[in-house]
Amino acid sequence: MKKHSIFKRLLLPMVISGLVILGSCGDRTPLLPNVTGTAGQVVLVMNTNMWEGPPGRALGGKLASEHPGLMQYEPMFDIVRIGHGAFTNIFKTHRNILIVSVSGQHERPHMNIRNNVWAKPQTVLEVNAPDAESLYSFIGNQGERIVEEFVLAERGRVLEYNRTSERTALRNHLEQKFDLSLTIPRGYDIIIDTTDFIWIRHDPRRITKDIIQGIFVYQYDYTDPATFSPEYLVSKRDEFLRSYVQGPSDNSWMATETIIYPEFTEFMDNGTYVARLEGLWKVENDFMGGPFISHTTLDEDRNKVITVEAFLYAPGDKKRNLLRQVEAILHTLKINE
Repeated sequence: MKKHSIFKRLLLPMVISGLVILGSCGDRTPLLPNVTGTAGQVVLVMNTNMWEGPPGRALGGKLASEHPGLMQYEPMFDIVRIGHGAFTNIFKTHRNILIVSVSGQHERPHMNIRNNVWAKPQTVLEVNAPDAESLYSFIGNQGERIVEEFVLAERGRVLEYNRTSERTALRNHLEQKFDLSLTIPRGYDIIIDTTDFIWIRHDPRRITKDIIQGIFVYQYDYTDPATFSPEYLVSKRDEFLRSYVQGPSDNSWMATETIIYPEFTEFMDNGTYVARLEGLWKVENDFMGGPFISHTTLDEDRNKVITVEAFLYAPGDKKRNLLRQVEAILHTLKINE
């Protein structure tokens, strides 16, 4: 099987959103406008005295914590902080809003999550507390959850775009080949297609920048419970990629960077076991690299281990949002019954 170089120039996918005109029909609720703001951004409504004190430092530390798995520091979210008095209509249509209120009217600290309040698809989190001390404690306990709610909201927007622009030919091909389904949007093409391995990436005819957003899908026989260990999954990854993903120079190929070993986690997704690797890839005998995320599960009916991987190559560019775009595809994986 002929190898294919990953040194191709690809187009950065662009998601263009339009503004829905407000209107009404009879007594129906007026249509909401589309959200504003950029992906990965949160409008934080929090007065200066709280922002500059321990609650604000704790909350800012959570929202701007380092995004895992990248080759340089990028925050989980970019924060646009304003006071309550500045929270006018220009900010109310933002995609992600966090409103922090401290008042004696609140008996205890708590959080409300609301969707599509002033725009759609919008997520609004309201954190209320009676005083600064209880707010600080609440952020310490629930800060990760606040971040995760916005991560899920961002992923949901990508998934909805992918669903409405799905390339059904790819879904059909994957169903026939691996007995699984993935929702992949237009703009992706098959680059390599072998018996047990497939590489899908953005259409190489759309060339503007050295950016690669790619998907690998591969399978192998399930023979041992030790399959679902980080060491085994990394070894199988390297085996497949050395065979099929060649680098730009002679005797170079994609491999896993093990100086910083991939993070391994396990979770259940709609009743299906998933082993996740999140780390960095490199090109042996060359200088390319970037982040990757893989989800591996078991097709019990066929006794096959299935891995679906998202990877990114974006030298000189910010990577957080690009990685989240391609990672969202992994979360549509379903093994057909």
